[in-house]
Amino acid sequence: MDQLFEYTNHFNRLLQTSADNNNSTNNEGDASPTTETTQTEILTTTCKIYISVYMALFFVYVFLRPKFPRLYNIKQSYPKLNTPIAQESYGHSSWIFKIFQFSYDEIASQCGMDAVTTIRLLELGVKLSFVAVVNSIYLMPIYKFTGMGGGAAAEADLSDPVMEVSLSNLPQGSNSIYATTLAAYTFFGSAMYLIAKDFDWFTTLRHKFLSQRRVQNYTIYLSGLPKEMQSNHAIREYFTHCFSHHDSDIVADVQLAVKIPKLEKKVGRRDKILPKLEHAINLRDLKGKSPMHRKPPNLDNPKLIMCGGEKVESIPEWMKELEELNDEIGREIDRIELLQEQRRGDDDDDDIFVVDDDDEDEEDKDVEVGVSKETTPLQTTSSSARPSVSGTVNLVSGTIMDTANLISGTVVSGATMVKSIITGAEDGAPRNAAFVSFSSVTYANLARQAVHNKEAWSCVAVEPPLPHLVNWRNVGKTNITVQGGELLSLVLTIVLCITWTIPVGFFASLGNVSRLTELLPFLAGPVQKYPWFSALLAQLAPLILVIFISLLPQILLLFSKLEGLIEVETMQHHSLMAKLASFTIIQTFFISTIASTLFRALQSIVQNPTAAFAIVAEALPAQAAYLIQIMIVQNTLSMGLELLRLTPYVTNLLRRVVANMLGHNLTEKERNETLLGLRSLDDPQEFYFGRELGQKTILIQMVLFVYACMSPITSYFTLFVFAALVIGFRNQFIYIYPISNDSGGKLWISFTKISIVCMIVAELILFAVILLKGALTPALLLLPLIVASILFDAYFKKRHYTVTKFLPVGECALVDSQNEGDESLKGLLKGSYLQPALKERMKGVPDDDKDDPTKCGKNEEVLASVDYALTIGDTGEQSRSSSGELVNEDIFYSAVDKQT
Repeated sequence: MDQLFEYTNHFNRLLQTSADNNNSTNNEGDASPTTETTQTEILTTTCKIYISVYMALFFVYVFLRPKFPRLYNIKQSYPKLNTPIAQESYGHSSWIFKIFQFSYDEIASQCGMDAVTTIRLLELGVKLSFVAVVNSIYLMPIYKFTGMGGGAAAEADLSDPVMEVSLSNLPQGSNSIYATTLAAYTFFGSAMYLIAKDFDWFTTLRHKFLSQRRVQNYTIYLSGLPKEMQSNHAIREYFTHCFSHHDSDIVADVQLAVKIPKLEKKVGRRDKILPKLEHAINLRDLKGKSPMHRKPPNLDNPKLIMCGGEKVESIPEWMKELEELNDEIGREIDRIELLQEQRRGDDDDDDIFVVDDDDEDEEDKDVEVGVSKETTPLQTTSSSARPSVSGTVNLVSGTIMDTANLISGTVVSGATMVKSIITGAEDGAPRNAAFVSFSSVTYANLARQAVHNKEAWSCVAVEPPLPHLVNWRNVGKTNITVQGGELLSLVLTIVLCITWTIPVGFFASLGNVSRLTELLPFLAGPVQKYPWFSALLAQLAPLILVIFISLLPQILLLFSKLEGLIEVETMQHHSLMAKLASFTIIQTFFISTIASTLFRALQSIVQNPTAAFAIVAEALPAQAAYLIQIMIVQNTLSMGLELLRLTPYVTNLLRRVVANMLGHNLTEKERNETLLGLRSLDDPQEFYFGRELGQKTILIQMVLFVYACMSPITSYFTLFVFAALVIGFRNQFIYIYPISNDSGGKLWISFTKISIVCMIVAELILFAVILLKGALTPALLLLPLIVASILFDAYFKKRHYTVTKFLPVGECALVDSQNEGDESLKGLLKGSYLQPALKERMKGVPDDDKDDPTKCGKNEEVLASVDYALTIGDTGEQSRSSSGELVNEDIFYSAVDKQT
């Protein structure tokens, strides 16, 4: 514990401002020398605490791993997560080597593209660290034996081995700096070579991903649709005309997004009722209890208001409410489909909307741009009031009345519905965006790369997210809204980067007990009376600082939500990763390290202006220990806890306690599903690659880039950290984390772009430090390396990133030839991007407990009645089930009610 207190004091000293230093050195002329902590002492203390803790946690994990497969090999323990590469857990220590036998292709296919690219990025860090270690073999002796014996440290009569093997130890204008220049060419040249090789590897892997049978590989997201294109039929006609004048099958599915806020609210209410109803049925079947609840009070009855509402039996009440919602939702979906039919016309039968045949030239002109006049509601005739027979049969009784009126010649209702959809007064108004799925991956790639409109932001085609990751709230937002949101997000991020130092500095200053008592005078008495209380307050700063910094990803995620992204914003999103990486580099590296270094050196510069360059040149490399300290603290302890999975284990225990208290443990499903945010072991949380790469990995790489040549000892620590992360995360991705919000490698692209910029910035910093050292010729020799790095960045931005976005035409043709005649592909694409609220007209309690022996009999009886209700029903109100079957709702619910 004493070592922990000592380390915390060291950490707080590093965060003190120059004012603190001035006060400590000039306090009433105190002649006693101030004892400063050397970099060697800082690193020694850090390693004793954190690396020792990591090694202890690692060996505990090695011992426990084979004994608890349910905790440490989730993919093998739970069938729904099972993958072939996780079938064998291996022995106590053999797993360390066995996990490297799996190829990148196997990991990509079974663990996801983000998993394999993250492993590759960490392995790149290992390779670069190894190159830096090789450079250190000759750099460290040169710095030590041709230097000043510690530079500034020698003046204070301190011996600091870390300072002695850094660039700070070399005198002004030393010829030994040529070795630094040589090391820079070796290190950064190797970095460019390795990044180029990884680009080739990633491009190959990315093209394999794009050739897979995934709905997003055959689909485009088309935004900024003009009015004449806002119908499924118009979009289908456009692409059919563009790619094939006769083959309408090239477009497998078109889903124009519509505004359905009222329907979505009803679906949300239904989704809330279903789990409650399912639990009530389980409680009745297994416990023999008839659950009761209070209905919302009727405002007209004061007595019910006082008692909180009428108490009713839960199952019949919720069944009735579910029946009503299913009926309303079914009617609403049919009404919306009728509106769409009236707007766009029937694709196969009579057209609802017709055009003036006299204007043939205008019609030909519309066909040339892929817009059919048949879809534009310019004129209506009496024939437009006749919906198709097939459409009429599928309507529920509420819309049958409207259809009968239309057929009898009353067109007022149809006109009112059309007007409502156009004006957006009712659910069903079109948005200016659609998802278009093609039966050929070739056409999908061509559609993504093509310019579809002369207006810059009209008909913009991009790769869509997976259907379950679509953020429907942002689908169809106008370009002005999206661009404004991106600008606001950027401004807020910049402001946060600049002002973040203020609260961080305040919380860091809390570690100074004297300043804390000045701020809060009532603490002075306990501090003087109890020495342990003073030591406790000294720990306050790191604790509050860690909690405060942990809020940063959440704050930046809120900024990302302003951008109108069509993919659900999570800690995985590449937009958040870019913000986190930029923030980490600017705030942690430049402001906290370089700017604070220059500020602390300001007093010495004022006292001795002629030595300004030398002071700054020594101060910048001297910050390596502080950054190494952050790097070790951030990664070693978290990696040890990640391997042991203490947090998921504790969360699972809490969930079981809460489930027992609430009685939510009646069936296997209830025992395993997430409850109140508490996850069970068989429902592991997704790994947030974006947060890991943007907050931790980019900082390690930046520290390596900057200090590989200035303070070579840094490379030994980065090699250890990168190696530990490679082993740990490769194991976790193979055995623990399932594929969830996989970006398909987009995170790798964003990280690589930022990484190359970091490399150029590191070269500029090295150039400035060498120049401040008075070594003009070695500094000028670095200029060709900097120019080469800038050209390297520009060269890759020309075509390399673009090539990773699309599958080459030749490979597209090969994939299409393999899919030729396969009708299952169209079935996969059909309706895949239909809005969730429009998918299920009717929804009931799922049969998830059929394998539960305690419920199997009763469930089978209920299901048999439900099946019977679905198969009969030649009278009464008709609607469709989620599979598209016609269902008699009266008989369906009477059967369920009878059994439940």
